[in-house]
Amino acid sequence: MDLIIIASIGIQLAAAALALFLIPETGRRWSWILIAAGLIGMVHRRVHTLYMFWEGRAQPDPAFELIGLLVSVIILLGVLQIRPIFRQLKAANEKLTRSEERFRTVADFTYDWEYWRGPDGEFLYMSPSCERITGYPPSAFMKDPDLMFRMVHPEDRPMVKAHLFNEHRTLETDTLDFRIIRPDGTQHWLSHRCVPVTNEQGTFLGARASNRIIDQRVEAENRLRESRRLYRDLVEQSHFIVLEVDTEGKVFFINRWGLDFYGFREGELTGRDAVGLLLPVADDQDRDLRAHFRDLLEHNPGHTFTEVEVMRRNETRATLSLGTSVIVDETGKATGILCIGTDITARKAAEKLKEDVERIVRHDLKSPLMGIIGLPRIMQEDENLTDRQKEMLQVVEEAGMQMMDLINQSLTLYKLESGTYEHQPQSVDWLAVIMRAVRDTSMHREPACSVEATLDGQKIEKGMQLVIQGDGTLLYGMAANLLKNAVEASGGQPVRVDVTSGDPCVLEIRNHLPVPEEVRHSFFDKYSTHGKHNGTGLGTYSARLAAEAHGGKIAMDTSPETGTVVRVTLPRGQTAA
Repeated sequence: MDLIIIASIGIQLAAAALALFLIPETGRRWSWILIAAGLIGMVHRRVHTLYMFWEGRAQPDPAFELIGLLVSVIILLGVLQIRPIFRQLKAANEKLTRSEERFRTVADFTYDWEYWRGPDGEFLYMSPSCERITGYPPSAFMKDPDLMFRMVHPEDRPMVKAHLFNEHRTLETDTLDFRIIRPDGTQHWLSHRCVPVTNEQGTFLGARASNRIIDQRVEAENRLRESRRLYRDLVEQSHFIVLEVDTEGKVFFINRWGLDFYGFREGELTGRDAVGLLLPVADDQDRDLRAHFRDLLEHNPGHTFTEVEVMRRNETRATLSLGTSVIVDETGKATGILCIGTDITARKAAEKLKEDVERIVRHDLKSPLMGIIGLPRIMQEDENLTDRQKEMLQVVEEAGMQMMDLINQSLTLYKLESGTYEHQPQSVDWLAVIMRAVRDTSMHREPACSVEATLDGQKIEKGMQLVIQGDGTLLYGMAANLLKNAVEASGGQPVRVDVTSGDPCVLEIRNHLPVPEEVRHSFFDKYSTHGKHNGTGLGTYSARLAAEAHGGKIAMDTSPETGTVVRVTLPRGQTAA
């Protein structure tokens, strides 16, 4: 019997000790102290029972003591089972605390303003960043939910009021842009986005919203909108055809002026083939426009220009100067072709009228000029004339013939300037042309200017020839213009004309004075002149055109020490322009 009581005492003491050891693990100090005190009280009772049994003054009931032992064992086992449960609970609580700390850290330190509103409209969470954005601390919104509405700009309040009313009541995601007024009076644009919040069972818990300042984005959008408006106004109001086609050649856009020009209404052309409807199949150079557009999209050579004749809806024809370029996106990929068309029908008609007038003028000038040419020829037959008079009449006749040639050649000069001249060379005594220009230039000077001419270093004598392939009239005009400039700029000093045979042959015209600084860089440009009373600046320009038409080159060197030399290099063989 005493062993049963002793076992009960030992078990109860162990349970009391374990109860005290659970205090630091569970944090329930007084609960475990009371349990330990109760167990100590049970131990005291068992000790008293054992003492009375040993003294023979009491006889414990074996069944009762066995039940007591069983209860002690159960209490010990219960304490032992509670300990791991509390450990698990403590670990789970610590894990939950760490998890909550992480999520709160993420939420509290977001740059955007985050909040959570429950189904009743009350704020359940407000991130500290709301103060940076709105100027109000989180506590202000938690105490007064209507502050969210009052800080909105008066013009945006109806829209925001309707949104906030439904925000925490529906399961829909929504976005909204609106303005707020901070306590200091400054305004900001906010981008607001809200999403519904539900638990694992799908129960609606309100709405979570994110807000950020978008002042820069709104400003950029306003600038972009203004830029687009300005671009649209410029395109729509310009007196040019602005046509955009896609990579398939379909019309993507055409401005209002283009629609009026062709006679279509808005929307009629979109998606239709531009070539064949608005543009011809080939341009004025018989280049296939569809192939040209494909080449543009593949190689993107930049801006190209051509002329096309188009047919409008009212069956009238017009001529366009057409500029084309490739449209690319931000990655550089070709997305279409931009065509800018200028109506040059009136200009073409004016050019044709000009050519007709010039042709008439040339024809009308020839009639009196024939009399000027024929009269010296008749007068030279008179026996009363001296040799000097006959020579002067011959010069008059030759000058008239040269004028006739120049009249006939005026169209050729125009073609040279426009790049449409077709060179048809013939055998020409280049030396004779030069000497005729020397003679004419010298005779027309008063007093006469000395012009010295050499061929390969030897003075030019009668019978010398230098035959090249070219246009005699163009060559004479070139030589005469260059000689006239050299004589006028010689200051009365001799001018040298040096011809070098060979292939190519070289003509050098030298005078002792330098070209003025003001015109050195533009010596062969059109209208380039300086210091001449009646100078037009066309002499050296037409000389350059004539030299290039013969496949030759023309250059000028000048310095105060050596004077000026104009050098013309011409091939002797047949060379096309």
